[in-house]
Amino acid sequence: MLKITFYDGEYDGDLTALVPICEIDGSVVPEDRSPYTTLEETLRLLEMCADKYSVPRPAGQCFTVLIGRKAGTKVVSLARLDVHACNGRASANVRCKGAPDCHTGPVCYEPEDDAAAIVLKVLVKVLHDESRLSTLAQSRLDSVNRAIKVKLDEL
Repeated sequence: MLKITFYDGEYDGDLTALVPICEIDGSVVPEDRSPYTTLEETLRLLEMCADKYSVPRPAGQCFTVLIGRKAGTKVVSLARLDVHACNGRASANVRCKGAPDCHTGPVCYEPEDDAAAIVLKVLVKVLHDESRLSTLAQSRLDSVNRAIKVKLDEL
């Protein structure tokens, strides 16, 4: 089960200095494909909860989201989003286990958006950028493979 915890404030290595905003537990399993990545599952879970539950807005411009996987009473840390939201624009530093850290470009949010709605918009941006990079990488790999095939055919 995924555990998503929102904290008010900027994480500086001391979790006790942050004020908890809310916690969401749940899991989402796709039926017709391989399992979701951590960020994909987080996005899907937040989408499901957004219509049913209200999450408080952060008090300041910075808030932190920790994503973990619950196994019994233990929680294994999987990702952290350090979000900066100010004047309708939000961006985040994203640290995800097994992937390079990234910084999102800005996304727009509405004044009435709560912490979960802002994170949803950030995750859509992150996953869109990852998908675009994956498509670009596959295109380049295909191009290299074609070039190698041409060279082999010349031998």
